[in-house]
Amino acid sequence: MSKPIVFWWNKKRDHIMNAPGPYVAPPTGYERIECRHAHEVDTWSNRLRAQEKRIREMTDEEHYVYEDAIRFDMIEQLKKDLSNCHDEKNRLFITAAIQYATESREKARPAHIKYETTQACEAEEGIAS
Repeated sequence: MSKPIVFWWNKKRDHIMNAPGPYVAPPTGYERIECRHAHEVDTWSNRLRAQEKRIREMTDEEHYVYEDAIRFDMIEQLKKDLSNCHDEKNRLFITAAIQYATESREKARPAHIKYETTQACEAEEGIAS
């Protein structure tokens, strides 16, 4: 093969992604899998297809748990990056990214496990804060 085919694999989550190009660095937590032979590409492509099949067959609850773990890892990495950041512009960007990821994580939470902060009677009477 003239150009290698690259996959990114997160061993902890057993999550595979296609890399956008052979020279793009993988995200934190993923390792770069470079395939130079057709049988290697077939092996990783089969694993990716099996992952997609598994995801399509998940129930809503299983899908939420699966994606939430990935979101949690992402937020933790952003917090780690924020603590190591020295540039003010990057600090602002990472802070906004953490806020956005946290909000999207909350939006993705199924309605039956969201926190109820007030009672309905309190809201009706206007005493809920």
